[in-house]
Amino acid sequence: MSKITRSQLKLHEQAEELLWGSDKPLTHDVVAFCLEHWDPRALSGKHVAKNQAYFTPLPLALDTALYVGSEGRQVVDIGAGIGRLAYGVLCANRWSTQVQVTAVELNAEYVKVGQRLLPEVNWVQADFYDQATWLALPQFDEAISNPPFGDVITDCDTDWIGYRGPAGLMAAEIGLKVTRLGITMILPQTYTPYRFSGRVSGQNITTHNHVRALAQFMARHPQMDWGHLSLDADLPDYKGGWRGASPVVEIVSLTDQDAERLARPRAVAPKPAIPIPRPRLIGLEA
Repeated sequence: MSKITRSQLKLHEQAEELLWGSDKPLTHDVVAFCLEHWDPRALSGKHVAKNQAYFTPLPLALDTALYVGSEGRQVVDIGAGIGRLAYGVLCANRWSTQVQVTAVELNAEYVKVGQRLLPEVNWVQADFYDQATWLALPQFDEAISNPPFGDVITDCDTDWIGYRGPAGLMAAEIGLKVTRLGITMILPQTYTPYRFSGRVSGQNITTHNHVRALAQFMARHPQMDWGHLSLDADLPDYKGGWRGASPVVEIVSLTDQDAERLARPRAVAPKPAIPIPRPRLIGLEA
């Protein structure tokens, strides 16, 4: 995993100044700039995270979120980081005042930044592997997630999930349990039953050469609808936005009406969200 460069550190420091240099509400352009350039690798000079969590490239987050939410829906971002996907959902639904977004994130520093950037989001600092986290929240309509790509790192009892495997597929299983309609997420290509990103147009995208973890996950959901959303995550504008890595990923939409769900109350009517225009991803002038 690469370390932060000098130019990236300078942009991170500019984002920090914009975040905390004033108590005034942040403008839409400032929010977009900070989401793009606030870099967790700058924290105490450490790498991104021990659980291999990487922030979603902002263009990819914005386009992935176009498929999530509609009038009156409750959306949860699982493992939200500082809120790039949550922000994408707000942008995609900027003309709807009834979409409510909740962000679940364990890292306290990420939550602090996310609350400053997106105060209209309901931020929950908690371990998403913890069943108590979800029992304390209402049922959601949809989930969106860029989960950790490595092994599961948690002190929580995960037996309630019903599936044991890599972190990405564990997050997928959780998303199916805590939502009514399913989860849209970013997964390593090896954990999907097709190869769409980076493939030549017209090639057969379906593969039956599944790794064991994926085969076990699919066996739990024989009626699962795997949608790839026709987003090629290998395009330069997407792939060039990863920091400290260059993963091959797919954008998937998982729907399983037969999935076992947690019994929880339906969410109350949401408070009006703040319409957010789709940003221009450019640096701020000095």
